[in-house]
Amino acid sequence: MTRLHDSSLGSDTAFCDAQIEVFDDTALARIHPERVNDAFVLIIISHNAYPVATQERFLQLGRYANNERMLAWHDFLIARWQMMNGDKVGAVRLYQDLLSRFERIHDDMGISSACRRLGQIYRQLGDFEVALPYIRRAWPMEPRAEFRDNMLYAMGECHAHAARADSVRWCRDRIAADSLDPVLLRRGDDRVRIYTHRLDLDATAIEVRQTGKGDGPALVRDLLDLDSLLKERDPRLGFIEADDDAAYIEVAEEVVRALTAVHRADLAHAVIAEAERRSINCKDCVLEEVALYAAAADMHMALRDQQEALRYQTLRADALARNEVGKARLAVEQARQRAEFQQQQAQAALQLEQERATTREMDREHRMQRMVLFVLIAFVILFAGLLFVRARTNRRIQLELLRTRLSRDLHDDIGSTLSSINILSTVARRKAETGDEAGAAASLSGISERTQRLMRNMSDIVWSVDPERDTLEELLARMREFGASVLDPKGISFRFDTAGDLRAAVLPTLKSNLYLIFKEAVNNAAKHAQATEVIVSFAYEKNRIRLSISDDGAGLHEGSAATSSGGGNGLRNMRTRAEEMKGGLRIESTSGQGTAIHLEVPL
Repeated sequence: MTRLHDSSLGSDTAFCDAQIEVFDDTALARIHPERVNDAFVLIIISHNAYPVATQERFLQLGRYANNERMLAWHDFLIARWQMMNGDKVGAVRLYQDLLSRFERIHDDMGISSACRRLGQIYRQLGDFEVALPYIRRAWPMEPRAEFRDNMLYAMGECHAHAARADSVRWCRDRIAADSLDPVLLRRGDDRVRIYTHRLDLDATAIEVRQTGKGDGPALVRDLLDLDSLLKERDPRLGFIEADDDAAYIEVAEEVVRALTAVHRADLAHAVIAEAERRSINCKDCVLEEVALYAAAADMHMALRDQQEALRYQTLRADALARNEVGKARLAVEQARQRAEFQQQQAQAALQLEQERATTREMDREHRMQRMVLFVLIAFVILFAGLLFVRARTNRRIQLELLRTRLSRDLHDDIGSTLSSINILSTVARRKAETGDEAGAAASLSGISERTQRLMRNMSDIVWSVDPERDTLEELLARMREFGASVLDPKGISFRFDTAGDLRAAVLPTLKSNLYLIFKEAVNNAAKHAQATEVIVSFAYEKNRIRLSISDDGAGLHEGSAATSSGGGNGLRNMRTRAEEMKGGLRIESTSGQGTAIHLEVPL
């Protein structure tokens, strides 16, 4: 591909055309479209004419491969041919369109080439401020030194026409950095020397004009040296300077203005005379002539030579009348404005479509959000309903359990107590009939004791189902009352310690089970432990209840019913009630050192 590139640059059409057989392959175009594209572009560029057959085949391969890049470069070559034939209006329209297409497919080489060509057209038309942004954009994307230097030189010329000497020298320095480029050295390409010399002369002339100080003869010598370099250049290497006479006249105008600034009219006359001589046979020097005659008129005005100044003003007017470039510039500007307007319309339509798509997407997202919100609300309502139903169900289950327990307690406790009272009353009547007053009194005492116990049990049952008593405060008050009623008559010291927030509500079954475990433990301490002191500790924190009941009695003996598996009925009932509350019950007892019962349940 390097050999093909060099041959294309040197217009070696024989070699380039011979390569068509290598790249004219539909399979290769589909598999490696970039190779086919680059090869056909170089082959076609090697011709100064328009190779219709090659161009048509390139278009067919691009369509077959369905490759947008190949189709865009095919149109680029059409625009190049229009530009070569002087159709700058058509070329600008096509290059503007190609620039958008290359941007869309992210083809940096295409963007650079389109911008470079647009900058070249506007520079030829003398519209340097319009040309500069295109060239400046194309330059960083260009990897090839010869094209990069061409664009830097063109940028320097644009800055020179705006009298920006520092920018001109910046471009000159960038070109000088390519002096050792291996490709340029291999070709014997001396564009770096020519471009740096020209830009150095431009910058010096600008500075002399601006300061009024400088070496006039040195400027003339630099002009003659540049003219010699341009004559020696190889026209096949694709320099920007297309005509030596035009280049000389353009630089001569800058030198004349600089010589006028340092009052060297004698040297300026010689430069003007040589430029006028060269303009006679130069067909494309109208713009340069207009600038030269304006500089000559200004010089004679400074010398107060009104007649010569008027003559050069007349020559300038004649040149303007012959200036077809101005008309072309107007047509190109109109084409550029139309292309920009069409591009703006296309962008506006694209933006409108994007906004519509964004609006549709937002509407879809809003609908989804509303749907999700409705689903969440329905889920929350459903969840709340399930919790409510579950709470009601749990409440009903607890009430059912409470009814079952009440029924069982009433049947077992009250029924057995009433049966024993009935038996004792029968025994008491018989003993009274036989005159056994002591036996009758003992039976009546038993009846009294069972009656009191039955009353207490009935009071406990009524208290356990009273909803106004379902708080920890009421539970603790009941515990204190029971503990004092059982232990005080036996002379046993009783201490009851509490901690935590005691205003919390408690379920009836939990309240009943806690109270019955406490009641069982206190009765055991009063009846069997031979204790002198009972200490109760009750704490509520972090939604957990901790109850400890300890005494200093005789404790439980090894092998007794209390310490064996399950213990007696009282201990077994305590463990059963703890399991119903999903709590843990732990009994600690040492013979002669007392017993401690620890209960922990969640609230």
